[in-house]
This record gives sequence, C-alpha cells and structure tokens, in this order.
Amino acid sequence: MISKTEIEKFLSLKSYALVGASRNEKKFGNTLLKELKNRGMKIYPVHFDVDEIDGIKCYRNFYSFPEKVEGLIISVNKNKTLDIVREAYNCGIHYIWIQLMSDSKEAIQFCEENNISYISKECLLMYLEPVKSIHGFHRFFKKLFGRYPKSIDN
Repeated sequence: MISKTEIEKFLSLKSYALVGASRNEKKFGNTLLKELKNRGMKIYPVHFDVDEIDGIKCYRNFYSFPEKVEGLIISVNKNKTLDIVREAYNCGIHYIWIQLMSDSKEAIQFCEENNISYISKECLLMYLEPVKSIHGFHRFFKKLFGRYPKSIDN
C-alpha cells in the first residue's frame, strides 16, 4: 500500500505532465485537467491531436515542454501506459501517478526495475485538498474501512 507521505511528496512537485487530457467534458481526463488547473498546479497536457483544451496549451510529446517537468499523471487505456512510462523515463521524469484503470503489470514492473517513484491504484482527486464531489465520498469510505494511506511515521 502506498503511504500518505509518498502522495504528499508527489503533490509537492512544481510541475506535471498529464497524458489523457480530453476535450470531451464527460471524460475523466477533462475533469482532471480542469481540477489541476483550477488548483493552480503547473500542468502540461500531452495530446497528440489538438493544440489546446479549454484554452490550455497542449504539447505533442515530453520533449516539447518549455521547462523540465517533475511529475507525470497518466489517465489513459492501460494498453498505452507502458510506452508512456518508458518515454517519460527517457525524458528524465521519475515521479509518476498512474490513475485507476490505467495501470498495467508491465508499466509497474518497468517503474520498479528503473527506480521510478510511482503511485497506482489511487485516484489523484481523492488527495487534492479540499476534496470535492464524489471523491470526498470515496475518501470517507476508504478511511472508514482502513484503506486510506497512512503516513510512514504512523
């Protein structure tokens, strides 16, 4: 189980790439992009087909960012995750959050073999304070059933 300390470290990074941002307002990638931007996080969406989403500039790949990005958030079909993790690693990104349903055994194994700090099987929106909407409800039940991450010191 991931620790709360590891989550806090990820959330303290200065900039993030987001793979899986979507123009479709019904998709989670769109919700995630808006939430991160609204919370003032420096976010660089990676999208292979569009130049911007809701006025936010998109980048075609990890090499096109105007600065070094510290963290990566992945919210795509799990069949694409390993290739994304490999490319991020080759660009020097060593902190990765793999959203629920995006994780694959191969991507996790690659992270472990290459000393990449990763978080998986967790929803990022459950940890962005203040927690809003359905994510607060989910967090309540994780805490109730003892499945909410604890600090390493506890």
